[in-house]
Amino acid sequence: MRLYKTIGPMAAIWLGVLAAQSDTLYLRDGSTLDGTVSRINDNCIAIQSGNGRIVYQNDEIDRIEKNEKKGTLDLARVNPTALRHEQELEKATGLKAEQREKLVALIDRLGREDVNERNQAIKELVALNQQLDVFRFLKESRQGFGARVLPGVYEVMLALNKSETKAILYDSIDDKAAPVRAAVLELLGKHRELASVETVARGLVDGEAEVQIAAIHALAEMGEERATPALIPALSSANPRVKNAGKAALSRIWSKPDKPIQFETVDDWTKFWNESSATVGKPIELASLQPLYVMPEGTHYVIVHE
Repeated sequence: MRLYKTIGPMAAIWLGVLAAQSDTLYLRDGSTLDGTVSRINDNCIAIQSGNGRIVYQNDEIDRIEKNEKKGTLDLARVNPTALRHEQELEKATGLKAEQREKLVALIDRLGREDVNERNQAIKELVALNQQLDVFRFLKESRQGFGARVLPGVYEVMLALNKSETKAILYDSIDDKAAPVRAAVLELLGKHRELASVETVARGLVDGEAEVQIAAIHALAEMGEERATPALIPALSSANPRVKNAGKAALSRIWSKPDKPIQFETVDDWTKFWNESSATVGKPIELASLQPLYVMPEGTHYVIVHE
């Protein structure tokens, strides 16, 4: 069992199959479907039945019963809601299902560990925009993408339409979904002309570790010495990932090719900062920063069973 925050509208985006079997899908509206079920991402599953395929959000599903029923799918007869949803997707993105599938196969590669594979996927998506409206698809669908691919999605959007993507990034940096905030910060670190160091540093006081780490990485990418006093407290974090990211960032910011700088403790880095700060501009202090997003009271959660 995993615990996920509810992060937005229906995400009918297909990001790669994690598991598959023949099942009966029971929906909360009382209807059922037989076919091959596959988990698409943390929030969605798909059912393949005959020649048709529908994607559902977790909160639309009552339960899944394992069996060997393959099923046939007539969307208009079996599930008019699904048919309308498919029509809405086509209207919103301008793409038919098979065209969306083609894009999603490329988008999934944006989450590969190999940086060369990720960069190649970015190039192919940018080139494909000459045939399909890739930017429109990404813009309309971005809230359904997972944290693994989202930074690459924004990178492609930035390459295709910088001015509109810049506005989207500004609008998304305080998104209630932590993966979205983290993805935006990661991109801002690579494109420092898009936002101030102070804005990026606000991620350091986020309530989610993944956002803190993204902000740390972004500040390291920017090489911003002024952020040193705001980064030093990361070394005392109870989260080892935050702690290690902080140490690596400080070392990267201050090291020179012929003179590596590496300290392990808060005290050592504080001493180093006190000795070096005279040559640095106005420092960014952690106490002066406000979180990009504060979770409101009464936030609801979605329980996902796997």
